[in-house]
Amino acid sequence: MISFDSNLLLGYFQARNGTAVGGSVLGSTAGAKKAPTPPWSTLSKAPKVDEIVGNVLRGRKFVDEDLAKLDVKGASEDYKKLFAMHQALATLESLAKRADSKDTSTAELKRIQTAFDRGMAEVSAYIDAAKFEKLRLTHGDAADKAKMAVGVPKTSPRYVTAVLHEGSETDEVEAFKGDIRFQVSVKQPNNVTGVVDFDLSEMGSTPRTMANVVKYMNDKLAQTSYTTRFAVERTKGEDKTAQINGRTVTLAKGKDQFALKIQGDSTEKLTFSAPVTSPAVYVTQKAGDPNPDGKVSTDDGVFQQELLKFETGTTADAVRRPGDTNWVEGRVFGGALPESVKSVRTQVMGSDGFIYMLADVDGAIDGQEIKGSTDVALLKLDSAGNIVYTRTLGASENASGLALSVADDGRVAIAGSVTGGLDATDKFASASVSDSFVTVFNSKGEELWTERRGASAEDEATGVAFGADGSVHVLGRTRSAMPGAAGLGGWDNYLLTYSDAGTLRSTLQFGTAGEDKPAGLVVDGSSVVVASIEGGEINLRRFDMSDPFAPTLQATRNLGSLGGGNVAGIAIEGGNIILAGSTGPNLSVGTTTRAASGGVDAFALRVSAGLSAGASDAIAYYGGAGDDRATAMTIAGGKVWLTGTSKTDLPGMTEAVGKADGFIAELDLDTGAVGWSQRFTGQDKFGAPNSISVDMTGASALDRLGLPKGYVDYTDSQLVTSGTAARAGDQFQIRVRPGARPVTITIEANDTLDTLAQKVRRATGFQVRVDLPSDGERRMLQIRPQNSRQSLEILGGKGGRDALEALGLKEGFVRTTTFKDGKSVPADGGNPMYGLKLPRDLHLNSPEAIKAAIDRLTMATSTLRTAYRDLQAGLNPQSTAKKATGEAPAYLKAQIANYQAGLNRLLGG
Repeated sequence: MISFDSNLLLGYFQARNGTAVGGSVLGSTAGAKKAPTPPWSTLSKAPKVDEIVGNVLRGRKFVDEDLAKLDVKGASEDYKKLFAMHQALATLESLAKRADSKDTSTAELKRIQTAFDRGMAEVSAYIDAAKFEKLRLTHGDAADKAKMAVGVPKTSPRYVTAVLHEGSETDEVEAFKGDIRFQVSVKQPNNVTGVVDFDLSEMGSTPRTMANVVKYMNDKLAQTSYTTRFAVERTKGEDKTAQINGRTVTLAKGKDQFALKIQGDSTEKLTFSAPVTSPAVYVTQKAGDPNPDGKVSTDDGVFQQELLKFETGTTADAVRRPGDTNWVEGRVFGGALPESVKSVRTQVMGSDGFIYMLADVDGAIDGQEIKGSTDVALLKLDSAGNIVYTRTLGASENASGLALSVADDGRVAIAGSVTGGLDATDKFASASVSDSFVTVFNSKGEELWTERRGASAEDEATGVAFGADGSVHVLGRTRSAMPGAAGLGGWDNYLLTYSDAGTLRSTLQFGTAGEDKPAGLVVDGSSVVVASIEGGEINLRRFDMSDPFAPTLQATRNLGSLGGGNVAGIAIEGGNIILAGSTGPNLSVGTTTRAASGGVDAFALRVSAGLSAGASDAIAYYGGAGDDRATAMTIAGGKVWLTGTSKTDLPGMTEAVGKADGFIAELDLDTGAVGWSQRFTGQDKFGAPNSISVDMTGASALDRLGLPKGYVDYTDSQLVTSGTAARAGDQFQIRVRPGARPVTITIEANDTLDTLAQKVRRATGFQVRVDLPSDGERRMLQIRPQNSRQSLEILGGKGGRDALEALGLKEGFVRTTTFKDGKSVPADGGNPMYGLKLPRDLHLNSPEAIKAAIDRLTMATSTLRTAYRDLQAGLNPQSTAKKATGEAPAYLKAQIANYQAGLNRLLGG
């Protein structure tokens, strides 16, 4: 088909000579209505972006309709609004590009960031308030439904183990060989509990394949009234292929993988145990080559956080699982944690046998979106490494989790630092200066309370512990005076005490005039012992908390210089304080039960909880001839368990297994003897352990089957604030009619998806349809118009209380569409809808954020230009006459040749 309009040549000629008028240069016809010249046209007399940038940096408005002059009388005011908005977005984009320039100084960048934040707020407010005659505009996009991208977990009586076998279903499984005995207790709704014993030796000579073992277990269960059964979970192997001469060729046949699956019943509570157990050690590590290309100038390291489980003791017989590329003796499993986990701060073994882990994340985790750039995640895992639940803090900017404690009654406390909004009361929270926070959850992982506490300068909480009366003690550091205390200079330590309900009882600020660093705390009856590093030396302080409103200093003790080392942890055991870390010089603490080896060594020491010197004081060192550093410690079975890093020899382990190894060592402070120990590595042969926990009965034959020790909890909290990053007080809005005031939906602490759905229905006068679809694992909120004649708009919450991102909902229009004149148009018969897809929280606080802002602003300005073109096209509807197709006649070919010759002359050949 050939279609050529002579006006194209005329328009081109006019553009070259500056004789075009209005905004319609190409495609204009005699007598056609004109649209105003847009500010992006070379013919526009509107102020240039560089001029506007200079003005906004001096404090002037970003959105100024007075600058959007229309050069066509009687033109719709819609043009003025579009042009004013376009100039504002172009200005923001220009600021972002200046922030992205290497020539921009630190001082200028700060000015740009401040102006950009002000401009984003101004643009957002203008978009929300602007009313158009011939179009509809939204921050977000237009879709046929608003559906949560995340969801609240369903109650699903199903459990799948890790991969236990790779190959054929008829193969004998290596992990099933040997003495495999365990039992399952089943508690029914009437509280009657029965026990089923399993011993694979009862299979006799029957091969222990996946199918045969499952049949054996199900035959045993069939002799009871229980409905729980086992099954084989098979994952078909993916073939390895390559493109050769444009054809896909299979290089190797992928092996099928097999796991066990529990097909349970929500009314039956299962608890697994084994007659023979040994200690289990859980370690997390940062793994990956920090410099794969060997160039110091590049930052190309790719890392992942890994969870490892080791079986210790004389009964240890761990078998290597499929895909475990860095297996060493005693290793039960090792695998990557979710990709968004960027650091694991600490882990604690709960009295219930579950592992509680505190991590920093930079993206969605376990089906939960985060609000800001980084957030804190609390993970509960079973002994098989499966995640039981995940709880995100819900920070609007950045947060770091630095401390974790688990009480005997199942309550969990986390603490750390946060910037930007956290709760609905944080209206004036700084996006750049950190405050301290502490959050307490009940045994179900439901938030009980959160308290934010901050000085005028930055501060952070680094330690947390429960008192016997349910109180919560928080240790941290601050650069200025905490409210109710006085500063000493530099970084100071602080100790806050809260009641079990979260009421602040006292604030202590202590340290020196120099740079102090808290190193941990423990609770000893009605006293709290804190450790800190001051002037490079370890100092202990014991505070009497008998009167929680007026703590008093009981005793102090200096343990000497670390020589540039570190404190890896502190604990209390049998009336003594146990402290571990790394040091170069020898510390003068009681009896040395194991001598230092040279360089930097790991150490563990013991002093009386009263801090007075005594005969039981002791210290033991661990390491080889090089530098060995402890990064985490725990106490279990009366022994100190250390993990850390080493690049050289270690006691009993002279050879490294990777380029950078981690180690675990069980240390007896009484004798200095090293019990079980192992070294290991990670991805790319680099491992750097960062947390450790020990369960003295956590390893057994259950590990061979991938089954967890203890009870299998199929249920999870149904609260919206537990299943998502949304916090109580977060809001979103719904506008059910164009021009109407939006209604506000506020999430409360006890909201489930069912109560939230009913809240939406009632707030909108039952003018919207709200459903709760499921993907099989989670339930989601879905909002749609009641019928095709209606549309609605989803808007974010105000004042830093926006719930949309945490819920996985997007701003924008929700409507059905129909076809008219070959185009998709809103079925409600209203004006066309345009979505800017412009997040409200764009910032310039990092290189990644700057690039994201540039991309989003470019897309938004493109949408505004599309709206302008559509408005312009509405002035001059295209002819519906049938277009000519097929071979062009000779006279038209000659005419086209003449036009081409004219273009050549205009272009100078």
